[in-house]
Amino acid sequence: MDFFAGFPALTITLFILIGLMTVWFAGPGYNSHSASHSPTILTSTGIFGTFLGVALGLLTFDTANIQDSVPGLISGLKTAFWTSIAGLLGSLVVKFRHLTAVLKQRQVEEQYSAATVTDLANLLGDIRDSMSNAEAGGLRASLETMQARQEDKLESLQLALKSYQSDMVEANTRSFINAIEQVMRDFNTQINAQYGDNFKQLNEAVGQMLIWQDTYKKELEELLATQRSNGDLLDKASAAYEKMVRHSEIFTQVSNSLGKMLDVLQQQAEGMDQYIEQLAKVAGQASKDLPALEKRVYSLTEGLATSIQDSQLKVSQTVEASAESLRLTSESVNQTLAQVMEQQQNGLLEQVERMVTRTENQVTRLDDAMEDELTKALKTFGYQLTSLSEKFVSDYVPLTDKLSELITMIESVPSPSSKLGASDNGRTPRVSAQ
Repeated sequence: MDFFAGFPALTITLFILIGLMTVWFAGPGYNSHSASHSPTILTSTGIFGTFLGVALGLLTFDTANIQDSVPGLISGLKTAFWTSIAGLLGSLVVKFRHLTAVLKQRQVEEQYSAATVTDLANLLGDIRDSMSNAEAGGLRASLETMQARQEDKLESLQLALKSYQSDMVEANTRSFINAIEQVMRDFNTQINAQYGDNFKQLNEAVGQMLIWQDTYKKELEELLATQRSNGDLLDKASAAYEKMVRHSEIFTQVSNSLGKMLDVLQQQAEGMDQYIEQLAKVAGQASKDLPALEKRVYSLTEGLATSIQDSQLKVSQTVEASAESLRLTSESVNQTLAQVMEQQQNGLLEQVERMVTRTENQVTRLDDAMEDELTKALKTFGYQLTSLSEKFVSDYVPLTDKLSELITMIESVPSPSSKLGASDNGRTPRVSAQ
C-alpha cells in the first residue's frame, strides 16, 4: 500500500484498467483470436498512459518558476513510465498464457501420434480374424444364420402379404362402392332438403314482391288521381284569371267611355263659354236696359261652371279609384295564383320524392333479402358438399395409403439369395485387402 500511496490518482486508475484487461484477456476472454490482438491493445494502453503523463506534466510546467513546476513534471513522468511498464507487463502475461496453451496442444498432438502404422495393421488383422473364424462363432457365422432366418420369415411374410393384398383389394372395392352409394344418397337427401326450403323461401319472397307491386300500383294510381285533381284546380284558377282579365278589359272600356264623356262635357263647356260670350255681348249692349238680366246670367254662368268642374273632378276621382282597385285586384289574384301553384307543385314534388324514396328502399331491402337468402343457401350447400367430400376422402385415403405402403414394402424387400451373394461379394475383397 505504501508503494501505491506515492502515485497520483490517474496512475492508479490506469493500473486498474490495465490489470482488468490483462485478467480478462488471460482468463475468460482468452482464445486464439484475442491472443493475437490483446498484447497490442495492452501495449497501446501503456503508450497512451505515457503520452498522457508527459502531456499533463508539461501542461503545469512553468519556465519562469522551474523549482515549483518540477514536482508536477516528476508526477507526470512517473505516470508515463509506470503505465508503460504496466502495459508491457500485461502484454507479456497474455503472451505467456498463449505460449502455455500452444505447448499443451502440441503435447496432446504428440500423444495422439504415438500409435504407429504397425499397431493399426495388427488391430485390423485381429478384427478380420474375429469376423472370418466360423469355429469361434464369429460375425460371419452369425450373419449367415441371421440371413437364413430372414429368408424364412420373408417367405412367410410374402405369402401373408399376398393374401392380405387380395383381401384388401376386395374389401376396398366393396367399401368404396358402399361409400360412393352412401355419399350419393346423402348428397341427394341434403340437396332436396336444402334447396327445397330455399325455393320455398324464394317463392314466398316473390309472392311478397308481387304484393308490394300491387300496393305500389295502387299508390301510383292515387298519385295520378292527385295530379289530375291538381290539374283541375289549375284549370279553374286559369279560368278565374281569364275572367278577371275580361273584367279588367271591361273596366278599361268603361274608363274609355268616361274619357269620351269628359270630352263631350268639355265640348259642351266650350259651347257654353261661346254662348256666355254672346250673352255677354248682348248684355253689354243691353246693360243699361237690363241690369237685372246681367246679374242673373252671370250667376247662372258661375253655377254652371262650378257644377261642370265638380262633375269633372268626381269623374276623374272615380276613374282613378277604379284603376287603382283594378291594379290591386290584379296583383292580389296574381300573388294568390302563384302561391297556390307553388304550393301544389311543392306538395306534388314531395309526394313524388316520398314515393320514389319508398320504392327505392323497398327494392333495396328486397334485393338484400334475396341476396342474403341465396348466399346462405349456397354457403350451406358448399359446407355440406365439403363435409361430404372430406368424409369420403377421410374414409378412402387411409385405405389407399396403407395399400400403397404394403406394395412399396413388398417391392423394396430383396430376395435372400441376392442379399447373401451381395454380402459375400462385399466382404471378400475387404478381407483380402487386409
